[in-house]
Amino acid sequence: MLTIGNRIKELRLKKEYTQPQLAKYMNVSKQTVSNWEKENRIPDANTLKKLSCFFDVSVDYLLGIVDDPNHIRVSGDKLPEELRDIGIEYLTLAKEMQDKEIPPEDVKKILDILKKHT
Repeated sequence: MLTIGNRIKELRLKKEYTQPQLAKYMNVSKQTVSNWEKENRIPDANTLKKLSCFFDVSVDYLLGIVDDPNHIRVSGDKLPEELRDIGIEYLTLAKEMQDKEIPPEDVKKILDILKKHT
């Protein structure tokens, strides 16, 4: 399993960013990015959130808790009440589909299927 430093470096390189470019985006010094990648320092919670948004991965992935960068790990008791009945598999699907345009007729079909199974 990759460590947080390895993941940040891997994701940075995949996005074809240099350490100075990532540092500028994150509003930190190049040395800070270097320290993250070498694990001399660990980003704080707000920085992890900003990194996860920038790289479009979950914070759990950055932390090495999960190996799937799109995995959504939600604890049932922490899940907002209005989402508890939906199920985590639907939330994962929603995350995967968020950038895709779904024709209205397909949305209707999906909703009809979900209504039949709830």
